[in-house]
Amino acid sequence: GLPSSVPNGYDTLGDMPMGTSRSVEAVKIKQSLEAELSRSINHISGVTSARVHLAIPEKTVFAREIALPSASVFVKLSNGRSLGRQQVQSIVHLVASSVPNLPSENITVVDQFGELLSKPSGDSSTTASSEQMSQTMRLGEIYRSRIISLLTPMVGAGNLKAEVNVDMNFTKREITEESVDPKGNALRSEQTSLDESANPEARGIPGALSNSPPLAPDLKKEAPENKGVGANLKQRSQTSVKNYEVSRKVETTTAQYGEVKKIKAAVIIREMKSVSPEGVVSFEKFSDEKLLEIKSLVQEALGFDEARGDSVTVTSSPFVDALEEEIVPWYENESVKELAQQLATVLILAIVIFGALHPLLKRVLVPAGYTSGAGVMAADEDDDADDKIEVQEGESLEDIKAKLKPKKSSISAEMLDTANTYDDKVAVIRMIVGDEAGRVSSVFKSMIEKDS
Repeated sequence: GLPSSVPNGYDTLGDMPMGTSRSVEAVKIKQSLEAELSRSINHISGVTSARVHLAIPEKTVFAREIALPSASVFVKLSNGRSLGRQQVQSIVHLVASSVPNLPSENITVVDQFGELLSKPSGDSSTTASSEQMSQTMRLGEIYRSRIISLLTPMVGAGNLKAEVNVDMNFTKREITEESVDPKGNALRSEQTSLDESANPEARGIPGALSNSPPLAPDLKKEAPENKGVGANLKQRSQTSVKNYEVSRKVETTTAQYGEVKKIKAAVIIREMKSVSPEGVVSFEKFSDEKLLEIKSLVQEALGFDEARGDSVTVTSSPFVDALEEEIVPWYENESVKELAQQLATVLILAIVIFGALHPLLKRVLVPAGYTSGAGVMAADEDDDADDKIEVQEGESLEDIKAKLKPKKSSISAEMLDTANTYDDKVAVIRMIVGDEAGRVSSVFKSMIEKDS
């Protein structure tokens, strides 16, 4: 088909004249950005064409009135194609990364059928729940395929059914634990200070009397020694500071996202059917030892953990055979009957058309001068026979003229005989050549071949 028009991008910015206003320049830049984004989205598989509409608010000096930009994307998909969730998210992030301050929740993606492809931000919990459900189902299917592939060689293909239910924990947890070991201490630093002082011996009687001059008669006497408490006074202080390093451990544990909490599995095995010579149908049950062995194999395949509450159940039972469909002959099939009726209708219409309309069409299309195909073929054969004229050796001009006489020619024999002069003969020959050009050319061709 014709090539689709590709929108111009930043190439149009070079065509802006001098003196363009800022508003016109902003509109041109926005249109160029829309065209470039549309061109990029067109290259995504399944997208035939795309259009991008940007709503970019004008800048303002008021901080409270700042509005965030928004965008809408219209995509036309190919016939029979659809965009996956990852492809829609890639379109959203492509537009959000190309426009400054454009959040992803302000982008809308719509297809040609009017279907909203981008999910609103309020559906994040629903999206997370669907992802968790799909992850749980995938893990259960993996465990189920393990059981079937393990037991098929023992019981045969199609002789067992298994279902696995997995309970998973999608809670994100982060645990920080700090532990102190009192026995694991070590001396890190020690500081000791000692302060000691001694006072001189005090003499005289303490109080005001000892400071007054003695009386005259007593000048020669020595004062008695003071044997009081403050005679030999000493001060001593000692300080010791020891710093110990206590053993401490800080541990941060992040719980695994999507941790398996519990596994429950159920396996049922078909009991073998046997028919006695008398026609009695019986089923052979599996022994308890065999079922216990199969249960142990299933537990090992699932990573059985009794501490978390896992359970496995294995039992045997006869399977109900599917009802056999009655074999119907192909000519009694409803689809075959319907097809035969349609073919019969088409055949009857063809007979009516060719039987009734064919003669009428033949009369309209065949000219009146040609009444039958046999007459036309006979006339053609006569013309071919007349065209093949051979010139024998020694023939005169009169003989050749006689051969050239057409059965339905407008030139009569009298005209050929009465042409005596040279001009008359030339005129007659011209008339013959005009009426029977093919026959004349074949005559001259035969004469030339003989002369050569």
